[in-house]
Amino acid sequence: MRKFISIVFVAISLLFSAPSSFAHVEITSSFPEQYTNATPIPQQVWIEFSGALQELDGEVLNTIEVIDSTGIAVSFGDPVIEGSRITTKVSGQSAPGVFIVKYRVVGQDGHIIEGEYTFNASPDYAATPVAMPLTQESSDSKIYVGLSVFVALLLSLIVGSFIYVKKDRK
Repeated sequence: MRKFISIVFVAISLLFSAPSSFAHVEITSSFPEQYTNATPIPQQVWIEFSGALQELDGEVLNTIEVIDSTGIAVSFGDPVIEGSRITTKVSGQSAPGVFIVKYRVVGQDGHIIEGEYTFNASPDYAATPVAMPLTQESSDSKIYVGLSVFVALLLSLIVGSFIYVKKDRK
């Protein structure tokens, strides 16, 4: 029974000694940044993530779309993926005002991250700033069912082994 408890202890130690195996990519920087005023209207938009993005030949896994203040998508061409960065070109015919950047990317771990953010853009923001609407970025704070089930099973195994050991001692 001691061997069994030792195996459980080693499994728990390994689980908590490698937290990066459960880490998912998240935004580290972007251009333009969220809630900023960009002058002039940018010709490209990019988002940098904390880890490399997954790519498969012939499959569209990662997308980025820029929408101007009139609600028209002004990004064009296929997005360019370079390691952990996704970039798209923006039309020179974009209307000034609030821009929305929508993204959906797949990290190397296969986890899908999607969300959006806003920025203001105009040829000249010195005159009149535009009020920024609040948008809610999709967060990666979901409870991961697989991890939760694994932890619950592991705890059940530990409690069960302690009960079994106590019964053996009687």
